Amino acid sequence: MGKIKRFFSVKSIKKDFVISTFLFILSALILSFFCSGLLQKSQDRIVNKYWDHFNQYHHLIHLQNDYDESGALLNDDKDPSFYINYSMQDYTTLFNPFDDFLYNLLGFLIFAVYPISFIICLFLTSILFYKKTLQKPLEILAHAADQISDNNLDFEIIYQKQNELGKLCSSFEKMRRALWNNNTEMWRQIEERKRLNAAFAHDLRTPLTVLKGQSEMLMKYAPKMSEEQIIETADMMNRHILRLENYIMIMTNLQRLENIEVQKQPVVPESVIKQMNATGISLCRDKNFLFHEKPAGNLIPELDVSVVMRVYENLLANAVRYAAETITVSASLSEHVFQITVSDDGRGFSAKELSEAVGPFYKSPKETDPEHFGMGLNICKVLCEKHGGFLKLENKNGACVTAAFRF
Repeated sequence: MGKIKRFFSVKSIKKDFVISTFLFILSALILSFFCSGLLQKSQDRIVNKYWDHFNQYHHLIHLQNDYDESGALLNDDKDPSFYINYSMQDYTTLFNPFDDFLYNLLGFLIFAVYPISFIICLFLTSILFYKKTLQKPLEILAHAADQISDNNLDFEIIYQKQNELGKLCSSFEKMRRALWNNNTEMWRQIEERKRLNAAFAHDLRTPLTVLKGQSEMLMKYAPKMSEEQIIETADMMNRHILRLENYIMIMTNLQRLENIEVQKQPVVPESVIKQMNATGISLCRDKNFLFHEKPAGNLIPELDVSVVMRVYENLLANAVRYAAETITVSASLSEHVFQITVSDDGRGFSAKELSEAVGPFYKSPKETDPEHFGMGLNICKVLCEKHGGFLKLENKNGACVTAAFRF
């Protein structure tokens, strides 16, 4: 039984056509013989209606052929069929007009039933062949073509038979999958580029804010500032400009945020702490800024300062946006980990934000700033993980975010 099912499941359209042709001829012959027999019986029923008249007519003919004009008996060794055939030559003359018409019509149909039966069987066989072999795969292919033309690839082409049309359906399914994969990859790249552009725009805001603050300070207080203060301010502005140039160059060549390469170098902790403190003072001019440091050791052997500062500036910018009055930053150096904690006295994180805020483009339902992209914490998470560390969100009398960088 399994072999028979397998045979019928893998037979080709050519085999289907041959089988259908054989069945067509067989059914046409059977129908022809059956209908011809029925028509012949109908003729016989008409003849039976006049059977008594036939007997009388036959008896008359028999007498006319057995006796001569003188009444002498003729030779009686003639074949009886001679009389019957002779007597039956004009038996239709005894039919009434309707029976005569019906008898002749049935005689015509006896011969016409053969081509009519073949035509009917050919028509029915063609319909059955189409419905059994062609209709379903053609409908599947037509539906697939319509879906693809409408740019809808979220469907599946399923046709079990392994004939020529089954192989065509399989080819269509392979094409659909290829288009689906290509479109998925294209949309992924678009989303990655969108995410990268958002990160680019987001990260430009902080150094630009620092530069804007420093330039305003120079224009306002330059006459009252000492030469050392002016040089220090100019040096900070120059560092941020260099960072911007380097950042623009890196982001221009990137395809994905995760492709950022970490460039670790030996760093003196004091230089990093100094940059962080100066940046904090510049960004938190309207808030109380508290900075706590716990240096340990004279050298950090492997640290990417640009990555650390990007994470720090993002966390600081978020704290400035949500803090009520005070922003607190602490930096610590333990075994193989440089850690930064930024906290504020704002409303803190909701339960949903604690689990979802590090995702790309996440924005709080209460967020009203149209320039907020929802990328800050996601950028921090990616960069911390690229540096072998982590990003931790929690509530401690407000929002508290810890960024760790492993070296």
